[in-house]
Amino acid sequence: FNGLAQRLFVDLRAAGHGVSVELDIADTVTEEAVALFEPDVVLAPFLKRAIPASVWRQRLCLVVHPGPPGDRGPSALDHAVLEGRRDWGVTVLQATADFDAGPVWAWQPCTLRAGVTKASLYRHEVVQAAVRAVHAALARVQPGRPDPMPAALAALPVARGWRPLVRAGERAVDWLRHDAAEVQRRVRSADGSPGARGSLFGQPCVLFDVHPASAAVQARAEAAAPGTVLAQRGP
Repeated sequence: FNGLAQRLFVDLRAAGHGVSVELDIADTVTEEAVALFEPDVVLAPFLKRAIPASVWRQRLCLVVHPGPPGDRGPSALDHAVLEGRRDWGVTVLQATADFDAGPVWAWQPCTLRAGVTKASLYRHEVVQAAVRAVHAALARVQPGRPDPMPAALAALPVARGWRPLVRAGERAVDWLRHDAAEVQRRVRSADGSPGARGSLFGQPCVLFDVHPASAAVQARAEAAAPGTVLAQRGP
């Protein structure tokens, strides 16, 4: 029940929807919750696993994906930060047998701020776009009958396709190979979780909360070897 799920819970209730929350910890738990509540729509704003086929085959299930139409996979925002993307979006799509590949019911574009962490983008840009996209999708729901994907959305070009989970080694920091901009992208794509692997003082560590160096620190860096600690922030 993360920040996005909480925001949608409050917002949908304020809009007059009847909302029940169930943590998807096992197929049997989700099946029982759906059978007892009998919802018109099952909304999945924070998925860790696939919705059971026994549920999405019987009920309209809408998945909130933190990426534009055509983007698929569990690390959408991680990839966006790693690649320095600014034009992004949130898609609400129908659950099917394939991950993030069902009909698009709504999507909301957003612009990602530069120089901030994945967690900050999720809490702000993604949450705000998701709320607008979910309201747009629910406005199209006719209980008891699935609605086809609108022609305008069907005509959108397929973007990126399936992107796998970002592994720790793909964003590890190598002071000898990566410049400052690359280091910042890698760390921010993993902040606040799980952090980017690196080293300081000759010891392996996990890196968080990176900032550009000041002019004074940069001046001291001219004669220093990559990976040398030049300054500290805080105690």
